[in-house]
Amino acid sequence: MTRKKVIQMIAGLVLVLVLGIGSYWRSPTIENPAHWGETMGTTYSVKITGPVKQRELKRLTQLINQQLAEVNRQMSTWDAASEISRFNHSDSTEPFRCSDAFAAVVGRALELSGSSGGAFDPTLQPLLNLWGFGSEGAERQIPADAAIAKAKAQTGWRKLTAEDGPILRKSTPELSLALGAIAKGYGVDELASTLTDSGYENWFVEIGGEVVVQGTNPDGVPWKIGIQKPTTNPMEEGQLQGIVHITNGAVATSGDYRNYILEDGVVYSHILDPRSGRAVLSDTASVTVAAPNCMDADGLATALFVMGADEGLPWVERQPDVEALFLTRGASGEIFEKFSSGFVEAAGYIPNY
Repeated sequence: MTRKKVIQMIAGLVLVLVLGIGSYWRSPTIENPAHWGETMGTTYSVKITGPVKQRELKRLTQLINQQLAEVNRQMSTWDAASEISRFNHSDSTEPFRCSDAFAAVVGRALELSGSSGGAFDPTLQPLLNLWGFGSEGAERQIPADAAIAKAKAQTGWRKLTAEDGPILRKSTPELSLALGAIAKGYGVDELASTLTDSGYENWFVEIGGEVVVQGTNPDGVPWKIGIQKPTTNPMEEGQLQGIVHITNGAVATSGDYRNYILEDGVVYSHILDPRSGRAVLSDTASVTVAAPNCMDADGLATALFVMGADEGLPWVERQPDVEALFLTRGASGEIFEKFSSGFVEAAGYIPNY
């Protein structure tokens, strides 16, 4: 073989290789991609059914990261420079100008406060700090009655308004917000909107266990969402009480088994009753809510946990498009299920026993 032919052969191989590499970077797809990470003091995950081009997946990942960073910038009390932190640390009762999203979440929180009779309240930051569950709290402890009364006097959803502008206004200087019971749900809804707007029909979005889905999973069946069996026993963690099967909508759970104070065998949950300023002490172990969007499901799960099954189930029956499952503890620690009338059908619930 002549030197010229060798050079031509090598040049041809190089051309094929270059074209192949170019084609790889232009058109590869990833089947059923998943993206996950950390945000809002917890974890998140996004799953898409079907093939997604690598370039498109990179765009989506960047957009998701930007959206989550923006939610934190607006509503994280752990960020001293966030909008919510600046509002909380301000002693002014003058209008506080803020982002549209921050005002919208606060506005919805106030609506839930009113409709739930105060079982939900976004102004509990002083109490959460006092109990040690807040971003500026000390060691977790059961506070004295006088300290609870003092902190409770600094709270109250009626002392807060969300107005056009958008602006927030507090009527007392010491009022401060904690949106941990609704902001994760809002974040989930934002990511879900991004996937819908991008043309995807089958996906799963989750932040800290709060979920929105659409369509089907990679097996072509409804998405499966596990409902954890409430337990404070490390040997029993991860066990499922049941599984929800849904193709559209949101599911959120609030419970007393992940973040709590244990004293003399009694579990004091991080979920506080705004009406008493104290940790909820009842037979309710967890509440799972199915709703059209995750912001509502997230907030309602907290409100219903505060209400308990006896008050909460009749309330749920009056709410359109909302269903709930209460898991309650018996005297010996056994778990009982109490459903709203449409939960099993709406959520495709199947118990794991």
